[in-house]
Amino acid sequence: MSWQSSQTIVDRFCGSLAYLLPIADVAFFGYFAVNDFPIFGNLYRSLAPVLQFNSGFSGFILFILLYACVVVNPKVSRFIRFNVLQAILIGILLFLIGFPIRFALESNLLPIVVIQVLMNTVFFGTWAMVVYGVIMSALGRYTEIPQLSETAQMQVDRF
Repeated sequence: MSWQSSQTIVDRFCGSLAYLLPIADVAFFGYFAVNDFPIFGNLYRSLAPVLQFNSGFSGFILFILLYACVVVNPKVSRFIRFNVLQAILIGILLFLIGFPIRFALESNLLPIVVIQVLMNTVFFGTWAMVVYGVIMSALGRYTEIPQLSETAQMQVDRF
């Protein structure tokens, strides 16, 4: 991406930290995966105090605060704003994907095996994006996730 520049250690850390948001949001989808891969259960147990801030109504307040205080604040570095917005966009996608999956789960609309495959796909896909985002942020590079990065770039460039 053409706006690449050297990032400070604080920018890299804060950019990586932003990806805790999707980790909290994807916990619901990990219902089956945590049973099959206990390492994820251990990760969620160790992150539980941090992730509790992003549950229920407090998650919505956190979203509003991050958007208002970080994403649209030109005093915050572009790198941090980009990564925070990208993490927020991943969370919004997870929220939207959750509706039909929860409906299918509660109404027994689909066989449980199909729901398990869908939930595992969303769970592992989100973890892959998060790991990629954290690594790229730690390296001081912009994370390039198709469509999400373009959307985040357009929004951040507005401010």
